[in-house]
Amino acid sequence: MPDWMETWPSVYAVGREYQICLPVRQECTMWVRVGEKDYCDHSNGILRSGKFLHIVHVPCEALERERRYTVCLREIRKRRPYFTECGEVQSREYCFEPLVKKEEYHIINLADTHSLTKAPVGSGSFFGEKLDLLVMNGDIPDDSGDPENFRAIYLISGAVSKGRVPCVFARGNHDMRGIYAEQLADYTPTDGGKSYYTFRLGPVWGIVLDAGEDKEDGNPEYGHMVCCEAFREEEEDFLNRVIAAGEYEQASVRLIVSHHPFVHCIKAPFDIEQERYARWSQKLKKLRPTVWLAGHLHECFLESPGGAHDTYGYPCPVVCSSDVDVPENRHIVGAVTITAEGIRVRYVSESGQVVGDETVTVHGTGNRNN
Repeated sequence: MPDWMETWPSVYAVGREYQICLPVRQECTMWVRVGEKDYCDHSNGILRSGKFLHIVHVPCEALERERRYTVCLREIRKRRPYFTECGEVQSREYCFEPLVKKEEYHIINLADTHSLTKAPVGSGSFFGEKLDLLVMNGDIPDDSGDPENFRAIYLISGAVSKGRVPCVFARGNHDMRGIYAEQLADYTPTDGGKSYYTFRLGPVWGIVLDAGEDKEDGNPEYGHMVCCEAFREEEEDFLNRVIAAGEYEQASVRLIVSHHPFVHCIKAPFDIEQERYARWSQKLKKLRPTVWLAGHLHECFLESPGGAHDTYGYPCPVVCSSDVDVPENRHIVGAVTITAEGIRVRYVSESGQVVGDETVTVHGTGNRNN
């Protein structure tokens, strides 16, 4: 690995493509070879070299067929209008393990790291080689005041997934704060710039939803810089299209991923969009989802419909697993195991210790074993 590659690549799933993301320490171009084909990080035919992050789009079918890929980098020593000075190509091959039908699916739900990296890598590594999917569920950087803050996303996902298994990214509300928030889509996996989308990984289908900020648009904390109500209205149209298309029907495991578990209404000033969120909750029931993965609340719980946090009617069991103490460098993730019998969540600390263990059956009855 060249010393200017900061970590392993991360393979993020969006729709029916993988977006292979890699942060680098110095200016370079990047492409990914899958089989006999090269896929480039480019802008209308111009290789990108001006950002610390490279994102290469690869069709799911190609990577799932080959099960390996080669990251190729070329150092840019001096970029000129003519005769740019470049280094030799450096490359490294990685194995990839696509999701296939199995008896157990092991998923890490990781949220609210607020710019910590070492602690969440420790907690997120619980499953080791048994990991099937890593969910990066919002508020990974503490804010978007500096694009360098976005490195934390990939330092964590690269170290946990090692470029071997797919990842999914959901935006958090803290990600919307700061001058570079409007450029976040250039630094994170999206569907053509949209932070809400679906994905399909073999037997697993999922929908990523983005509730935006957690208070009214006019709250002075935002300084007139958000229009989340209009954003949610557009997103509801997307949700309606997803339900009508029925692409989820063939999946045996169906995931809802969102940073904010908006089926739980919190006291003012966080009690926004009550009619909309109640409506969304009813719409999501049509997907017959397996489990909802969330963060945001800085709490850990696994609840079936009718649980203590269920305001609008859960469409399925909800996992909230985000407990962080930045000064103490402490972080908890949810290590989620899905089987035909039910869902088990172990809450894991940065040292790998299991600090809580909960299960629900497929019929929705809970058993708390903390």
